[in-house]
Amino acid sequence: MTATARLLLAALTATALAVLTGCANHPELRPYTAQETRQLQLESLQRRGLSLDQYELHKRVIERSGSQQVVTESAEADLAIKG
Repeated sequence: MTATARLLLAALTATALAVLTGCANHPELRPYTAQETRQLQLESLQRRGLSLDQYELHKRVIERSGSQQVVTESAEADLAIKG
């Protein structure tokens, strides 16, 4: 084997390895589950720097986000604030 052929073979091997390792590092994208979404919202809430009362209120809303009760309580709270 000549020096040029060896150099070409080494370059092709290195390129193939770089491509294969690059493809292996990308995970499949998938939508977040409801539990993961809730967890991300709670983590984001912790970084906002809210007062304790505001934090607790928002935390309760996030934790109950799947139930109809939150909508009812939220609507009642809006009415109480406005009128």
